[in-house]
Amino acid sequence: MLFSMIFIGGYTRLSGSGLSMTDWRLEGRRLPLTEEAWLKEFEEYKKYPEYQRLHAGKMELEEFKRIYFVEWFHRMWGRTAGFLFAGPLIYFAGRGVLRLRFAANLTGLFALGLSQAFVGWWMVRSGFDPPEQHTPTLGPNQRPRVSPYRLASHWTAALTIYAGCVWNTLSLLRPSPSQIHSCAEAVKAASRLRLWAWPTTAMVTATLLSGPFVAGNDAGRAFNTWPKMLDDWIPPEWLAFIAEPFTKWRAIFEETAVVQFNHRMLAYSSVAASLGLWAYSTQLPLSAAAASATAALPMVLGAQMFLGIATLLLYVPTELGVAHQAGGVTVLTALLFVLHTMRLPV
Repeated sequence: MLFSMIFIGGYTRLSGSGLSMTDWRLEGRRLPLTEEAWLKEFEEYKKYPEYQRLHAGKMELEEFKRIYFVEWFHRMWGRTAGFLFAGPLIYFAGRGVLRLRFAANLTGLFALGLSQAFVGWWMVRSGFDPPEQHTPTLGPNQRPRVSPYRLASHWTAALTIYAGCVWNTLSLLRPSPSQIHSCAEAVKAASRLRLWAWPTTAMVTATLLSGPFVAGNDAGRAFNTWPKMLDDWIPPEWLAFIAEPFTKWRAIFEETAVVQFNHRMLAYSSVAASLGLWAYSTQLPLSAAAASATAALPMVLGAQMFLGIATLLLYVPTELGVAHQAGGVTVLTALLFVLHTMRLPV
């Protein structure tokens, strides 16, 4: 459900549905049931920049109903996931069958999930303001969108919740490290590889966290060429940033060319690092489980990179954009599997 929640979130943003609901309630709400209720919601939507700049006089009620449903479904899916997490947690905690540390982990994940609801609304709320209010360099005709910084916060929180659930699930379902690394030689090999896995983890994490700045700045709809960015291997905007990094530091997060170039370079570096990790692993006497986990990582990262290139060249069609976001979560899953496999016996 968490994986699909992130998948649905990507579709909500790319389909232009994310700003259709102009209020928020923690307990959720039902869909409008009457034509009068739908018209009331539509009139509220008309008060904000997205309608005024993109749809004024051109959007019919039926089209509004479609985008409203997508955003409503995304919110209610998240609430459903929360209930399905909280119910068993309360039940098993009440029966006293959870170890203290595991119960604390699950409670922390639930609290983070609850806070994610507020972060999501905080993000959406930024899309109701004129774009130039958040980024002064944008012109009056700029497409309204949520703040890239708030989008990055929402994405980071989503990945953190997902990663926490995956890690705890693996800890329940998989054998202990002593069973995976069955001999002293395999333990020593895993320990050596683990040292190199952490820099790879840092590189992949940086790539994942740079993604929302590409999305939040619509940077995927510019420089739709590869391997060059239009006619340049290195865009002039990036060279200008490098010349004055302390005065132009915001370019890392807000300048279209810089944001996209950084994301490309991080992706290339992540693929290279994962290939290096795999190549090094082939020289070590790893257990079969550790060798398989390491071999999967560069394949997943390579597939994600080529999916990103296809998304860029085709000008970010919704289907490929959503697939690329889901691919990012798949990469994270593969990375967690590697790190979990490399755990050492206590």
